[in-house]
Amino acid sequence: MAGATAPCTRSVTRAPGASEEITALAERLGAPVVATANGKGTFSEHHRLSIGAGLHHKAVADFVADCDVVLAIGTELASTDLWNGPLKFPGDLIRIDVDPAQMITNALPDHRLVGDARATVEALNQRLGKGSLSEEAVKRAERWQKLFRKHARTQGAAWLPLVEAMREVLSPGAIVAGDSAMACYYGTLSNLPLEGPASFLYPTGFGTLGYGLPAAIGAQLGAPNRQVVALHGDGGAMFTLPELATAAQERLALPVIICDNGGYGEIRREMVERSEPVHGVNLPGGDFALVAKGLNCHGVTVDDEGRFAAALRKAFAADRPTVIHVVGDLAGA
Repeated sequence: MAGATAPCTRSVTRAPGASEEITALAERLGAPVVATANGKGTFSEHHRLSIGAGLHHKAVADFVADCDVVLAIGTELASTDLWNGPLKFPGDLIRIDVDPAQMITNALPDHRLVGDARATVEALNQRLGKGSLSEEAVKRAERWQKLFRKHARTQGAAWLPLVEAMREVLSPGAIVAGDSAMACYYGTLSNLPLEGPASFLYPTGFGTLGYGLPAAIGAQLGAPNRQVVALHGDGGAMFTLPELATAAQERLALPVIICDNGGYGEIRREMVERSEPVHGVNLPGGDFALVAKGLNCHGVTVDDEGRFAAALRKAFAADRPTVIHVVGDLAGA
């Protein structure tokens, strides 16, 4: 399967049902694992072989270039995950995908395994037999993990206080339903470790604004015993804000975090980088806590890490949804 010096595997988008099988395979091969946004949590980010989640970091491109074999499970290897251009595979690329057409999209593999991720990985495990995880493999994963985390923390620096507060409050098995917001793809994706498949719900590929709140409502109804959080920017929240009424009607103890950076921050940033006039991206500001109360929810505005953590804890124990309107530096503004 993998070469003797630098095996690697990646658990990704379409493999949420294969968590145990992928973990067993990674340990058998001594293979470090990187996850895409939609694969986040499929392989525990607390596992010693986990590098992290997010393929767009330079550390991931360097890591793949260091591998003699890459096993890509259920991933499109698309630009929506690879923001800085396609990965280069100096060694063999093996792809597992249930869709034969997808097998040759974006990267031609040296070996193709068409089939369900869980069944295919389980068959590989049976063929490979038992193995043991070596300390050499763990040390190699740790080296790449340090580089990955350095890049992730640099890119997400503005949102690290928010992420650290979430990490303090969230229980194992928590679900984060993220909108296409800077606090999500720069902040939580690569800096907030999560446990379990489908623990990070995110509209990869579509850039859909407003996704987070409806996704969180569905997740909370489907998994009533798990903590669920919706994470939005102020611009994206405007697309589906009335769904707060639905969450209130269902009496969901759902925290809805809205990071207010005064508009569509990503588009504004790109305009500035291109030396274009900044237009149509700044919002005049609104009182999201007041809007929440008008829709029969709780609402609070916070501007520091301590108050945010306290509000998040209180929201999980509430009798209805709570909008936590995050402003100032804590919002990445």
